[in-house]
Amino acid sequence: MFARLLASTLLLAAAPAFADPAAVRRTWLERVAISAADETCHLFSEGERLALRSGLYQAEGELLRAKTNPAEMNRLRVQVSEHAKSLGCGHPEVVSVSATVRNSYRQFTKITYLEYPATHSTWGASRSEFDHWAVSQTDKTSGLIFGLRRVPGQPDRTRLVVAMPAAGVTPASAQLMFRDPEKLPEPWLGSLSGASAKLAAAPRSVSRVEWAGKVMSAKDEVGNLIWLFTFNASAIDGLEQLDPREAVQVNLNPAARAKEQTPKQITFELGDFRAAHAFSMIPKTEEAAVQHAPAAAH
Repeated sequence: MFARLLASTLLLAAAPAFADPAAVRRTWLERVAISAADETCHLFSEGERLALRSGLYQAEGELLRAKTNPAEMNRLRVQVSEHAKSLGCGHPEVVSVSATVRNSYRQFTKITYLEYPATHSTWGASRSEFDHWAVSQTDKTSGLIFGLRRVPGQPDRTRLVVAMPAAGVTPASAQLMFRDPEKLPEPWLGSLSGASAKLAAAPRSVSRVEWAGKVMSAKDEVGNLIWLFTFNASAIDGLEQLDPREAVQVNLNPAARAKEQTPKQITFELGDFRAAHAFSMIPKTEEAAVQHAPAAAH
């Protein structure tokens, strides 16, 4: 069940959207297996691990969007992980595949920007410290951008924010709403009966509501003034617990002096947020190589 020597592009490169489900399933299982072996044998550096994790998350999202049964995926994940760990760190397949991952990673680090398309939208992910956004999704109708924005002067740090053009009266507040697993364990796919064609966030009654802590002014890539609404860092973990087919909602509440008093609601697709986040965190360089397990380990 564990993969033999794999093509480098299969392990680390972003899988194309709407690829053949059988091929994506095989890729996902291979990434599950080598990730499980890494947990036991500490095969990879942090950068290699992040690249592998990004590819794993993306393949998982592709399978779910192809309507693969989540329970079956969980069963296979456990089965493949246990088998990979049982082989031992010195097993020829473990040694061979881990070497392939490391060789692939040396080429993969040359990529500084990737797009992660889903059913309704796309996340852009950047590793460049010169890009304001590490991870971003743009709502074409409103121009709002949601995602992880780098802290000025501290490119290794990001904040979860929503940005909007600085036009008119500044909204009084902003809310972020997404499903709370403690209130509703199952993914919200548009309705209680299952997936629907329309992208919709979970109802407030089963959602976690995060209020933006502060509003700041900034400039976009071309120098135009924008407002940034910043959310608590804990919300990032909350988003990464969700099913990639789900949606989140941003509510912008108008100021008392604004002529229009109807809150603005913008929906963003969660998609491969986890994969994009992992990619954006891959370091540009790594000072020391990982300590690899000895070939004779058992």
